[in-house]
Amino acid sequence: MSKERHFASGSEAPGQRKKSKNPTNGTAKAKKTVNSEIDGDNFNDLDSQIFDSKKKNEEKKILEELEYYFNMDGDGPASPEPPRMQGKFKPSRPIDRKRHQQTNDSPPEDANNNKKQKKVAKESAASIRKNRRSVGLKKTEPIVVNGEARACPLVRKSLPAAISGSTLKSPAKSCPLPEKPKSLPPGVAKSCPLPKKDKAKSPVIKQERPEDSDDSSEEDDTSFELKWGTSCSIKRKEEAPALPKEVHKSNSIEAGTRIFQWIINPVKPDNFFSDFWEKNACLVQRKNPKYFSELISFQMIDEMLIRNHLDFTINLDITSYKNGKRETLNPEGRALPPTVWGFYSDGCSIRLLNPSTFLPGLRQVCTALQDLFHCLVGANVYLTPPNSQGFAPHYDDIEAFVIQVEGRKRWRLYDPPKKSDQLARISSGNYEQEQLGEPVLDEVLEAGDLLYFSRGTVHQAITEEDQHSLHITLSVYQQQAYANLVEKLMPIVLKRAVKQSVALRRGLPLHTWEVLGKAQSSTKSQSRTQLVEDVQKLVSKHLMPTAQDIDEAVDQLAKKFQHEALPPTILPEEKVRTVFGSRNVVDAKGYCSCDYKFTEETAVRLLRANILRLVKEDDDSLRIYHHVDNALEYCKYEPTFMEILPAEWAAVEVLIAAYPSYVKVGQLPMKNADRKVEVALALWERGLLMTEKPFKE
Repeated sequence: MSKERHFASGSEAPGQRKKSKNPTNGTAKAKKTVNSEIDGDNFNDLDSQIFDSKKKNEEKKILEELEYYFNMDGDGPASPEPPRMQGKFKPSRPIDRKRHQQTNDSPPEDANNNKKQKKVAKESAASIRKNRRSVGLKKTEPIVVNGEARACPLVRKSLPAAISGSTLKSPAKSCPLPEKPKSLPPGVAKSCPLPKKDKAKSPVIKQERPEDSDDSSEEDDTSFELKWGTSCSIKRKEEAPALPKEVHKSNSIEAGTRIFQWIINPVKPDNFFSDFWEKNACLVQRKNPKYFSELISFQMIDEMLIRNHLDFTINLDITSYKNGKRETLNPEGRALPPTVWGFYSDGCSIRLLNPSTFLPGLRQVCTALQDLFHCLVGANVYLTPPNSQGFAPHYDDIEAFVIQVEGRKRWRLYDPPKKSDQLARISSGNYEQEQLGEPVLDEVLEAGDLLYFSRGTVHQAITEEDQHSLHITLSVYQQQAYANLVEKLMPIVLKRAVKQSVALRRGLPLHTWEVLGKAQSSTKSQSRTQLVEDVQKLVSKHLMPTAQDIDEAVDQLAKKFQHEALPPTILPEEKVRTVFGSRNVVDAKGYCSCDYKFTEETAVRLLRANILRLVKEDDDSLRIYHHVDNALEYCKYEPTFMEILPAEWAAVEVLIAAYPSYVKVGQLPMKNADRKVEVALALWERGLLMTEKPFKE
């Protein structure tokens, strides 16, 4: 049978929108810098231009100039209208899909099940902010915007989606901070008094830079100590991890481990997973403010807003937490710099939901880590002005790595209020301060520091006076627990057991309703006891999963990862060995030819350790699921797969087992030599394989 028949692309749902092949798909875009023509000094006068009532005429002139500015032709900066999505709008955050449907019938509920109000006062602060959203662009010079942005967030699930047509979102119930003392020492945040710190339980790892250290020296030692008294000395390795000499021969899991080692340095990955992972919070203090500075900065955010089309609610949130009320103040439409920085000047926090979409360096970190953790690694960015707090105390359903990039921020961690909240599977609502006990950790993160805490850990953070904060939260292991595996496993076990066991197919005794049920639970009888024992015996005898059942359930979880994962970042050495670097040419007669050729001597291997997953579906079809063609938006497309034959399944198994080593096409376990080449070529053309040598000299 033909290659096209067995390697046809498919979808789990009819009518999948197929993505056109792009030779540069998945490649990391070169990092660009722009000389922004926005005068930063003019932003300092933004508030005075807005609120000075004596300058109404001047404001009118500004607005008239803005109207001309956005409608001008030729050299005007007005960006093209973003393309409209076909079909029904699909919120980019998983939890927002349900909430988006709720808006058709009733207002959605917030994290505390409070109904959102559709109507708000016209003179509210949010309305005022919305009305002046474009003021301040007077001296902004045009910058040409090429293309549109795509998105891929993973956010805290307890936050509601924006209500279409409303400007101000009603506040979620939240907790006020403890009463402000009348006087506080300098540098202490006004909104929360310092609790006693002698009850802190989590270790703080301090990595001090020696005063006489030479950055070029690799032999300098750095001491760090645990608050519990353990201390040791290690070699200081503060530089970002270097790529191996032969990138095309490296293991992607090891590459993810190197990135992870750089993030948690000086803690070793093995020690982290044995001592901290899902157990204790871990704070690393480095005294190196530039440690994470290449990932993101205030200036990068400003340029990102100018050069890309970011929308409020989809790509960016405006949040505030004042007087015990948590608010989301998202206007509608595009998030332009004057609007965003106007909110920031008013004390609001800025949350970027999918910064890895626009920042190739951060995206490369996330794609490397997802091979290590075998799950989607999300990234949110939080920019908080001085003396502010953007969120109420809460816990999340993710393992969180807080990377402090700029400024300072005080973090307080608390044990979960209930034992059942430990390693929580669902994010919490907002807590009142009196619901929380003493913090288990109360520390200030400075630029270059790292804080890790597990899901279910209640946390809150606030900036200090005269200190802003910019941090990244990397999120991993969302819905990756044994419970998620068992949820996939038990239906498989039950289906198999029912097919094999007559006992499970027999009818219930006639008196079942009379002796079993909540109302009958207080009545003791021999019939009830006997029936309970019979059910328990059936379960223990027939519903014990086999190894094959567990394998099938794990494949289903891995298929979910293939749907959620970010597409791989293709490095230059990989590009010349993959389809992403190939180019087709046309001759004088108009015939097209490719620039690559496969033979039995061609050596190939998988592009990444987890680039694909072999899955046998319920209908016995054999499929290869992969994430090469995934969008940067979260689950924008249906899962991508290739349907294969059993003989081709065995060939893919060989490639999986051999990774990261290369295998010659002729060594694939198939009888027909031509078919070996066809299968390897089909996988390579989908971006799943890489050749050992560049396909063109």
